[in-house]
Amino acid sequence: MASQAQNIYDDSAFFSAYGTLPRSQHGLSAAPEWPELRHMVLGGKLPLSNSVRALEGHRVLDLGCGYGWFARWARDNGAAYVQAVDISQNMICRAKQFETDIKDSQSHLNSSSITEIVFETGDIESISFSDNRGRGSFNLVYSSLTFHYVEDLARLYREIHSSLEKGGKLVFSVEHPIYSAPIRPGPSWKTLEDGDQERTIWPLNCYSDEGWRKTSWLGVDGIKKYHRTVETYVNLLLESGFTLTGFKDWAPSLEDVAEHPEWMDERHRPYFLLISAEKN
Repeated sequence: MASQAQNIYDDSAFFSAYGTLPRSQHGLSAAPEWPELRHMVLGGKLPLSNSVRALEGHRVLDLGCGYGWFARWARDNGAAYVQAVDISQNMICRAKQFETDIKDSQSHLNSSSITEIVFETGDIESISFSDNRGRGSFNLVYSSLTFHYVEDLARLYREIHSSLEKGGKLVFSVEHPIYSAPIRPGPSWKTLEDGDQERTIWPLNCYSDEGWRKTSWLGVDGIKKYHRTVETYVNLLLESGFTLTGFKDWAPSLEDVAEHPEWMDERHRPYFLLISAEKN
């Protein structure tokens, strides 16, 4: 049985620090992996005209929605229904505040024409979508940097599979297992002497030992994340009835580094794992 999920985002100090991150302040445009995820969501297809939006009529579920950046993007791209879930009450409150601000700024428009996003507090470690049966199946389930907090991923995959209509899509990102694996020593770049040069390396160890890792992030110790191999992420997906449609070991491109030289070290190992799959 999976243990109760940690809700670090309702820690006031952590939530305050999280709000300083570029992706918190600027949304999808500040998430360097977003162009690849967007490509997976759209299946490589762009709308033929401005009058036909990419997710026109879709029913969308966003798991670990955070501030609601993707949920709002889905609505702006034509989604007819958007449900967004996060374990953190702080996150849901912030997402709803964004909605209030948007409605206030668009008060001159017909509010009935704006798709309402259903923001809900919920733990995806134990969530069930059986209550959604009356509301219909989803066309798309999306999750950004959330599944590495989940212990029983097989159960979650099965729930997502049952919530999707045939041909429906799952698109998600996690911290790359190469990034999450090390426990002795803890994750940190190392510098080695190589002749008269210094070489930066990522000290990979314990990759095959799946389980909880405790890390420090944004000044808070003891943050729990569940490490599993790439093989496990993919095999559990296939065993749940999905067909793999996209896979990306994301690291900054040379073009990214040209714009952000401080990202050069990040090319030594993939930072994110991006996956898309379809319900058979």
